[in-house]
Amino acid sequence: MFRWLSPVYFDELDPGGELHNSRYAVHVERAQSALFERLGKGWTSLAERDPDLRYVVRELHIEFLAPLRAPGTVLIELSAEQLGRTSATYAFRCAGPATGQTLAHGHRVIVKVDEAGRPTPWSPWYREMFAGLAAGRLPGGEEGVSADAGDRGPAAG
Repeated sequence: MFRWLSPVYFDELDPGGELHNSRYAVHVERAQSALFERLGKGWTSLAERDPDLRYVVRELHIEFLAPLRAPGTVLIELSAEQLGRTSATYAFRCAGPATGQTLAHGHRVIVKVDEAGRPTPWSPWYREMFAGLAAGRLPGGEEGVSADAGDRGPAAG
């Protein structure tokens, strides 16, 4: 499992003072990006991007269980659920970092695409990384990776 503390800013809250439902998907995406960065596959221009980072989101399912009521951080946990020839399903949980209370959970399916936008198979590196994540470890022997977003999020509005 990969854990990421994602910063939540005031401008992400709805008029009721809760993290807006649409922002959970953004924080899950940030955690996915952080995972790939941790593995040395940083985000560059599309032309220079690693082919395994060329993907589209096919499906996103989120079940909301409890509100996040203040700026701060949200803990995102990503785990590898299922790997197909061209698709990958990640389960996620969004939680309050202090309490561990589950705020939302769900899954996200991505499909690797080639430069023309057609589905294409994952590389051996990606398959190894995904299997490691499913087993609770990442390439390089890291287990249960935790990361802190620090000041990497957008500025508050």
